[in-house]
Amino acid sequence: MTTPLRRVKTLLLHCLLAACLLLSGYALADSHSMSCDGRVPKNHAQLAEGDQSTATHLQVSRQISSGASVNIDVCSADLTVTGSDSGAFRVTVDIRNPAAKFTAVDYLETLDVTPEEVRLQLHLPRSVHAKVTVELPAATQDLEANLARGNLLLVGDRISGERQFNVGYGHVNFEGNKDAYESMEVNVGLGSLHDHRKDGEDHHLIVAKSFDGTGKGSVEINVGMGSVDLNPGRSQPI
Repeated sequence: MTTPLRRVKTLLLHCLLAACLLLSGYALADSHSMSCDGRVPKNHAQLAEGDQSTATHLQVSRQISSGASVNIDVCSADLTVTGSDSGAFRVTVDIRNPAAKFTAVDYLETLDVTPEEVRLQLHLPRSVHAKVTVELPAATQDLEANLARGNLLLVGDRISGERQFNVGYGHVNFEGNKDAYESMEVNVGLGSLHDHRKDGEDHHLIVAKSFDGTGKGSVEINVGMGSVDLNPGRSQPI
């Protein structure tokens, strides 16, 4: 669990992140991240045999080591993070409003896979209205996902380990029963939290809430400006 002081600092940092998003269009500012400036990157990751790419659709699939950490950066999209039925790390991108002269792979800035780490960077501008699904192997134990702007769906009872999700401006929908985590923290700089589970409560404005679970691993959700909904998992109600 984080200390109250650290929690307050987290809220302030993500409020600043959201402000930067709204005023200048930049986000994801750590040493591994990209700037979300709305431009198509000059270089993009190379496809492998079996990958799919058209003007509106991209799908890539990689086998990754069981101990590899996963780091995801997405500029603007409706992003779903869930478990993988195939056991592979799979990314699917569907674009509703394609830009002239570009195909879906042009927005895949980085896809680096090593035994220690998987790095995915999707430099998707808001104008293309992208939908992204990331499927994770069950053995994934360390995940960080950063979404600058958009809606994030977390299928919490299908992913495990230590999980951190940061959204600058947008909405988070978490699906998971208490056995999906040992501990969960939700921080919202400016917005609301709605817990639709049994005996859940609503909270507004500046939100910092902690939840104990009966499972393994941790979940941390940070939203600069927006909202979070906590819903029962799809398997069974809490």
